[in-house]
Amino acid sequence: AASDVYKRQESSSAPSFSISIIRSTPCKEYMQWGERECFMRIAVFSDSHGVKEPMLAAIEEQKPDMVLHLGDYVRDAEAIAAYFPSLDLRYVRGNCDAEVDQMVLDFPVMADYATLFDETGRELFLTHGHVFGAGMHNSVDHAPALPGGSALVYGHTHIKVNEESEAHPGLWLFNPGSCLLYTSPSPRDTERS
Repeated sequence: AASDVYKRQESSSAPSFSISIIRSTPCKEYMQWGERECFMRIAVFSDSHGVKEPMLAAIEEQKPDMVLHLGDYVRDAEAIAAYFPSLDLRYVRGNCDAEVDQMVLDFPVMADYATLFDETGRELFLTHGHVFGAGMHNSVDHAPALPGGSALVYGHTHIKVNEESEAHPGLWLFNPGSCLLYTSPSPRDTERS
């Protein structure tokens, strides 16, 4: 079930991120230890809006295999790439990211979505939440057609979500919340992570 794959999370003292363990194809080093499965550690961030330190600290502490940044602030993805150049970084643009940012970066950051697949064909659909979304907490209600057991991984709302979609049965919803800690919270951040 989708919840078996996407629901497990760990968090650190930093309130601004989620680390998700996602089933992956077997890895040689884990198989040498007699493990039957290999898990990939993926750090998921969104809506950092210039607050880089919690993300960098989380990456240093958790040592993920991959980092996903779901938009809103492209320069933060640049910092992640600079501090951890060998880390697999995936980024989608948010509503606050501009085309001019792409001109100064060496990696693509202007896609509205990206996809990752597991060995069974389930999809992680990565998006910010302003073009594609689940219709929750101010995200647009425009869910893509995905294979059963897939997940819509989005940001934009600054509110954590980790549940099966009521409006789109068979689709798991995951939003890591925001890295940003406001000095004067916006109304949508009353339930913020």
